[in-house]
Amino acid sequence: MKTYTQDDIHMIAENALNAAILSVQDELGQTDGGIAGLYFSAHREAVVLDILKSYIQSEINFAGHPE
Repeated sequence: MKTYTQDDIHMIAENALNAAILSVQDELGQTDGGIAGLYFSAHREAVVLDILKSYIQSEINFAGHPE
């Protein structure tokens, strides 16, 4: 089984956030990035990443993967 470091988990969370933002932009026809960089800066980004990292850690734990 793969061992996931905190850096791995952070990267997975960032990829998930970016995929979610891109999905919204695609649905709205936003082609220039819109306000995502402003909206998901500082506190908001940190909060969403913390939620995603917690979820990812739960998935790892549930699947029986070592940390």
